[in-house]
Amino acid sequence: RALLASERAGVPLMVHHTMSTVKTQVGPDDSTELGCPRDLRPGDLYTHTFHPYRSCIVDEETLAIYPDVIQAKERGVLFDVGHGQGSFGWTVAEICARSNFYPDTISTDLHTGNHRGPVYDLSTVMSKFLHLGMPLSDVIRAVTSTPAKAIGLGHVIGSLTPGKEADITLLKIHDGQFPMEDSQSQVRVLEKLLKPVTVWRAGVAYPITEPNPFPNRQAMNINSREWDNIRVRDDVRPHIQ
Repeated sequence: RALLASERAGVPLMVHHTMSTVKTQVGPDDSTELGCPRDLRPGDLYTHTFHPYRSCIVDEETLAIYPDVIQAKERGVLFDVGHGQGSFGWTVAEICARSNFYPDTISTDLHTGNHRGPVYDLSTVMSKFLHLGMPLSDVIRAVTSTPAKAIGLGHVIGSLTPGKEADITLLKIHDGQFPMEDSQSQVRVLEKLLKPVTVWRAGVAYPITEPNPFPNRQAMNINSREWDNIRVRDDVRPHIQ
């Protein structure tokens, strides 16, 4: 029904496929069963790509990305981060990175339940993918021109081009040791952190605010309670001091 509705409306479909009864891997020969992302069309968006729960894009037995997922990306389905409070797992993202499977768009799914951790802000999520080996140019593209085109606004925003809106963020790369948790409090130490220096929206400058301090131990204690429910995870439970 969602596919039909988006077709009739003439817009892409964006799907939240977490702990779903719709299979992630169906295969090309089964035309009777709906698959996600197999039955998505070029330009449709699959969000929460790196979540570690049931219906994850990684086979929990083989720890390989499902063929249907790889084929969907090759076909033009866009894979979005949608980090959120529960939808980004380091283990899943690392498996994908080893296969050079990176997101097309990077997003936060930011809300009052996660801005104090594990999401914090967009540049922090961008830094996680820089840590995973995603080229900086691709990280920038995933928060600018690609999402602009995905929502049909590539002619208005998304690049520094004469005639387009002056939406500009100047970022600085900081070197150091930055412990950073995922949605279930598994931690990796980043060596580079992107932070905004100046921001303009439609040519108007806005003040820069610092993200909440990280890692937030209180939030980590809460989020780590989900560790028993995730399917693709580290071998050792997070230890939060």
